[in-house]
Amino acid sequence: MSISPAILVVDDSPFAARALVHVLESRGLRARAASTMAEAMKICAELHPGVLVTDVCMPDIDLLDLCRRVRAASGGRAGVLLFSAHSLQEIRDILSATQGDDFIEKRHGAAAVADRVEALCAEVARRQVRQPPAPVPG
Repeated sequence: MSISPAILVVDDSPFAARALVHVLESRGLRARAASTMAEAMKICAELHPGVLVTDVCMPDIDLLDLCRRVRAASGGRAGVLLFSAHSLQEIRDILSATQGDDFIEKRHGAAAVADRVEALCAEVARRQVRQPPAPVPG
């Protein structure tokens, strides 16, 4: 039996982030919410999340830096799920730049996002078995 990775949910709407964390926790997953870059970095240092679930368009957050830091904290194995009010066609370049694992539009709702998060958690657990941690850049 594998243990699900910790999840960091980042959205500039604290309400939306907490609502998604609530849904994830109701499914037995361990998740924390952040709505600013500073808050996300603090939680990342404490939690070492294996999965990052983040909104794409946030005024305070450097998305590429956030993804890089979360992956570094996980030894390069963290999964990244991007979500947005925009369509995949509109954010395709961002998904590629962040090397995101998956994308879902917010309009599908918290339950659908949680379904994707659960699938990504399973994938991250498989990665941990298949590959040793990547060296952390110094």
